[in-house]
Amino acid sequence: MKKKYVLLKSEKYKLMISLEEIDFDYYTDVCVELIFDKKSIILFKDNLLALKNIINQYIENIDILDVNLDENRLGILLNDFYLGLYENQFHDNLILDNQERWIGEKYCCFSSLEYVTWIYKYDENIIMKVTPIFGGFEEDDYLQEYCKFIQEYNDIFREAVTLQQLLCIKKMIIELYNRLFKK
Repeated sequence: MKKKYVLLKSEKYKLMISLEEIDFDYYTDVCVELIFDKKSIILFKDNLLALKNIINQYIENIDILDVNLDENRLGILLNDFYLGLYENQFHDNLILDNQERWIGEKYCCFSSLEYVTWIYKYDENIIMKVTPIFGGFEEDDYLQEYCKFIQEYNDIFREAVTLQQLLCIKKMIIELYNRLFKK
């Protein structure tokens, strides 16, 4: 039976972690789920150690969004970067660092096959944002499908969060990790 824990809760949304505690080991997946507007999406599905490491990295170092990036287009720009990786040719709208990586990637906290979760500072707020990922690069007509995806594109979720809320999430994940692995 899956056990669920509330990581963050507001009037508009809930962030949950669920896991199977019986026979739990380092390879057991945990799911981070966002529930809002009568929808539920899985933001992360991997082992607890991976989640703990990601949360440690991002909560300690929340970056201010680079002024060269359009906050409203982060998800589109990431998908454009993935398109460039697939085609081995980047569009001019992308700003790449000296290692050919898009400068916006550092704001991606974690991703699944369908969604990317972003955490960054913008206009004196900490923003948690979820955007969709195009998943059809392996299709023959991927360019046509990609253009349709971009035309219909909408961010999925965007809310300001406090540092205190993020620190509580981090604390809960570390406590859960310690309880399950330091018996």
